[in-house]
Amino acid sequence: MLKKISCSSIIVLLSVTFLWAGYDPEQIQDYSKAITQVKLSMPDDPDVKAYLGIKQKSGQVMLSDIDGEIIIIEIFSMYCPYCQRHAPTANKLYQAIEEGKETRGKIKLVGIGVGNSPYEVKFFKKKYGVPFPLFDDANSAVLNSLQGIRTPTYFGIRKNGKTLSVFFTQQGPYDDAQTFLQTVLKKSGSPF
Repeated sequence: MLKKISCSSIIVLLSVTFLWAGYDPEQIQDYSKAITQVKLSMPDDPDVKAYLGIKQKSGQVMLSDIDGEIIIIEIFSMYCPYCQRHAPTANKLYQAIEEGKETRGKIKLVGIGVGNSPYEVKFFKKKYGVPFPLFDDANSAVLNSLQGIRTPTYFGIRKNGKTLSVFFTQQGPYDDAQTFLQTVLKKSGSPF
C-alpha cells in the first residue's frame, strides 16, 4: 500500500514539476486586459487600506486603486499544498519589500484566494501569519479571467496612473524571496 501511495505521489509531483518547468514566462499571453478588470472586496481593516493607499470608503477595489508603482499579485488557494508550504517564503518577500529603502511604498504585495470564500482566506492568513493583504475570489471571477493559470502564480504589474500592464508572471513557487524580488525589479525595468 505504501509503495502505491509513494508511486502515485511521485507521478503527481513530476507532472506538476514538468508543467511548471515547461512554462515560458517570455511567451506569456497578455494578461493586462484581464488584470485591469479585476474587482476585489473592499478591505475592512484600516491598516490594510492605509498600506494599499485606498481612499474610498466603500464599494469594490480595482487593482488600479492600489497606490504603488509595482503590484505583485500572488494567486493562491487555501487548499493548494504548494501555496501552504510556500507561505513562509511569500511572507519573506513582503518583509524584503518593506525593509528595502527603494521598494517600501513603491511595491505592493497582495494575494488573491481563487475560489476561496472570505472565511477561507482569513483562515489561511491566520494559519500562515500572512502580513500582506489577502482578498477572496469566492465566485472564481479572477480565476476565470486569467485562464490557464495554476496556484500559486505570481504577476508583476506596472502601474502608470490608472493603466496596468503585466510585465512578469511565474507559475509555481520560488525558492528565495530576495532573488525573486530582484528578478521582478529587473523585469520591470524600474530604476529602484
